[in-house]
Amino acid sequence: MKGMLTGPVTILNWSFVRDDLSRGEVSKQIALAIHDEVDDLQKAGIKIIQVDEAAFKEGYPLRTSNIPAYESWAVRDFKIAVSSADKATQIHTHMCYSEFNDIIRTIEAMDADVISIETARSGNELLKIFAEVGYKQEVGPGVYDIHSPRIPSVEEIVDQIKRLLEVLPKEQLWINPDCGLKTRKWDEVKPSLENMVKAVEIVRASL
Repeated sequence: MKGMLTGPVTILNWSFVRDDLSRGEVSKQIALAIHDEVDDLQKAGIKIIQVDEAAFKEGYPLRTSNIPAYESWAVRDFKIAVSSADKATQIHTHMCYSEFNDIIRTIEAMDADVISIETARSGNELLKIFAEVGYKQEVGPGVYDIHSPRIPSVEEIVDQIKRLLEVLPKEQLWINPDCGLKTRKWDEVKPSLENMVKAVEIVRASL
């Protein structure tokens, strides 16, 4: 079972924030609260904890001169949030609808064990930067579009996984949907996930 939490920067960027403190200070306070939640999940026996930073990129300042400060406290606060994790606990994160070329080093600095990203609608374009910079952590590129009610076939997902393997080695890949499934009905979710599992089994057998 995977524990799921929303990250401090995403909570900040999707909230009405008090104006008597800096955004960086509010983010840090949120991170300290999440730190305790990560610890609670561990104590409950959860070994994989995902701290989503879906809105990480949308919080970037418009003025380029302000970007280094944003990146500094955003990375700091992600690390604070997960700093209660034991070495044996795997930390995941997720980022939505982003191009990562200009922030790939910032993502590296966050030091999550696994990042899942939306790639189903963009081919491998969003994934290539991870290979180009020699990204060391693991990546879960989405293999089907969860924004559509359409159920992907096993063959489609097999083809998508094979394309991913052209970019990153199998040891570095996780196979997952593009994003969370809250917008989908159960009769769409279950067959899609079943087909994804079958596709993984087929590809594994061929390697």
